[in-house]
Amino acid sequence: MLLRLFSAGYGDYMAVLRRRCWLFGLCIVLGLAAACAGFVMAAVGAPLPERAMGFYAGFGTGVAACGAVGLIGTRRTMKDPKRLRASEIKETDERGHEVTRRAVALTSLVLIVLIYVAMMVSIAVNFTVFLTLIAAAAVFFVVFLSSMAYYNRKL
Repeated sequence: MLLRLFSAGYGDYMAVLRRRCWLFGLCIVLGLAAACAGFVMAAVGAPLPERAMGFYAGFGTGVAACGAVGLIGTRRTMKDPKRLRASEIKETDERGHEVTRRAVALTSLVLIVLIYVAMMVSIAVNFTVFLTLIAAAAVFFVVFLSSMAYYNRKL
């Protein structure tokens, strides 16, 4: 249901773009909040490693910048009728959807193989990393099986 709010092909395309603008705005706000948290923690001398505070600042800045670029691009698309029509056609193209589906399938397969290899290496090196990897794989499979069950009933 959430995907339909931000995807073309499920109703009024302008409404989809307006919802995306809100989403990009939320990214900007959350990114700036994370960046500010990193800078504030560094300023007050929080008892966290320096890389953690740098991560907050850098990741937050990156999320805010991506949100700003997305917002600007979406607003420009909304104002130009030619660009709007071209964007709608591109997003509702069935070939593009099939390419995306196949790319996600291949990416998932490669990810699982790499997690498996990393688990084989990490069990001998660092048990905490192994537990983190096995938890990530378990979450992946729970989400995968849940989505399979959902779409088997829905489609």
